[in-house]
Amino acid sequence: MSTHRSEALRALMEAMRENAGRGVVLHQAIADRFGLGPTDLKCLDLARHEPELTAGRLAELTGLSTSAVTSVVDRLERGGFVERHRDDLDRRKVLIRSTGRHEAALEEVFATVESEFLAVVSDYDDEQLEKFVDFVRRLNARAHQVTAALIARPRA
Repeated sequence: MSTHRSEALRALMEAMRENAGRGVVLHQAIADRFGLGPTDLKCLDLARHEPELTAGRLAELTGLSTSAVTSVVDRLERGGFVERHRDDLDRRKVLIRSTGRHEAALEEVFATVESEFLAVVSDYDDEQLEKFVDFVRRLNARAHQVTAALIARPRA
C-alpha cells in the first residue's frame, strides 16, 4: 500500500470517528430537547419505517435485550411518543404505534439537520453521490454485523 493511500485511509478513519462522535453528541442534544435519552430517540428513528412494530422487532433492529426494549417503550409511552395496541388478528401480539403528537416537532429539528447536510452535498455531482450512498450502505451493513458480534460476545 502506498504511503499516500495509507495516509488517506488514516485520515478517513479519523474523520469518520469524529463524525460518529459528533453524531452521538447531536442526537443527545436532540433527545434532551424532547426529554428522552439517546437510545430512546434512536429506537424511534430506527423503527419509523416499521408498519407492524413489536418489542421483539425493535430488539432485532437495535440489538437491545427485550427487557431493555420494554424499558425504552415504557419511556416513549410515558412521553406520549407511542402507544401499545393489541393486533386485531392476533390478540397476543402487541403493536407499538406512534401517537403522532411529537412528529411535527421532531420533523422540524431533523429538517434543520437535513438542510445542513444538503448544503454540504450540494458540491458533489450525481455520480459522486451514488458512490457515497453505496459507501454508507456498506458501512451500515458492516456496522450491523460488528454490533451483532459484539452483543453475542460475553462481557469482558
